[in-house]
Amino acid sequence: MPDKRKASMSTPTFKRPRLNEDEDDKTAHEQPRSHPIYGQKNAFPGLDDAGDELFYGPADDGMEYLRMVRSEANAMPSLFIAQSSKDATSFTHGFFEDEAYIAPAKPDEKTDAFLQSLYPEAQNSYYDLLRYRFLLLRSTLKCTPPAAVIAGLDDSHPISLPRKNAAARKEWRRLILAVDPQMAQLACMDLESVLGVLQILARGLSDNVRSGDAPGIRRLGAWAWSLLGKCREIGELSTEEVGEIRDIGKRAAKILEKVREAEDVEVEAEEEADEDSNVEENGQDEPEEPLTEIEPMPEVSDTPDMPMPDDANQPDELAAAKERLQARLQDNSQHAMSDDTSDGTDLVTQTRAMLDMIITVVGEFFGQRDLLEAREIWTGPEAL
Repeated sequence: MPDKRKASMSTPTFKRPRLNEDEDDKTAHEQPRSHPIYGQKNAFPGLDDAGDELFYGPADDGMEYLRMVRSEANAMPSLFIAQSSKDATSFTHGFFEDEAYIAPAKPDEKTDAFLQSLYPEAQNSYYDLLRYRFLLLRSTLKCTPPAAVIAGLDDSHPISLPRKNAAARKEWRRLILAVDPQMAQLACMDLESVLGVLQILARGLSDNVRSGDAPGIRRLGAWAWSLLGKCREIGELSTEEVGEIRDIGKRAAKILEKVREAEDVEVEAEEEADEDSNVEENGQDEPEEPLTEIEPMPEVSDTPDMPMPDDANQPDELAAAKERLQARLQDNSQHAMSDDTSDGTDLVTQTRAMLDMIITVVGEFFGQRDLLEAREIWTGPEAL
């Protein structure tokens, strides 16, 4: 009895049925696997049963159809190459690297060779000499001047510019137009002061060009040339510092464009004036001369005049004096016109040379090569 009561009072046990080894292998095989190349998990685990065997049909069910599509995909190469025309010449120098095609680089239209082909030989020689002299200036300003030379600098040649000092900026604005720079002065200046003076020069560049002061423009060009030579190389400058240097190049390009436009307007006005003068010379607009009344002849008295000893020579002397006076006045007017013309020509030449120099230096030595397109192409006698 005790044994029977004990057996009836025992609690039932719940155990999972043990699966055989075949079912375990099948369940593990049904787990999705990752692609060995791309790492993507397969959405249909049953497609991996065939292994590397290719299946081309016929497909009896959906799984076999998917297996057939996968077989077609595996039979295709991972990279497709389109056939190129035999006459095509743009891809003849391409190459393959790491299953990727590298096309040949297109020629850059802003290279040195392309820019040199735009300018005449004389202008290219001028730019070569300009680059050489700028490199020489830059290397010279890196040297430390003697102490005696530094001590000899006067108040008109300061070596610093406090950025937030309005009085100092005003004084530098005056000195740029009144005093020539000195090598010892520039060699002692730090980069912050150089960029500050360049900023002052850039802001007053347009007003100084419009002033028409030839000595002032010449001195302005000397300061721009010297300050740019004192700047560091582009690899040693920050983005903000390069932006300040680019600003003066952009201003020079805009001013040069305005100078060209003003010159074109003057040429058109001169052509119109020449056409008007030609019309007048042809006699189309000649005014009619008014008719003058004939005055009666004065009466001749019977009394004979007494002969004067100088009456015969007086008309000749008056005519000679008149000719000398006219010749003198004409010479003076011609000299005045020639002086004005030479001064105007010299002013325009200095202005264009200064602006072209600034654009060239900023574009070639400070990485702003897009500004080089604003330079003029010589077409006059200087290009020969």
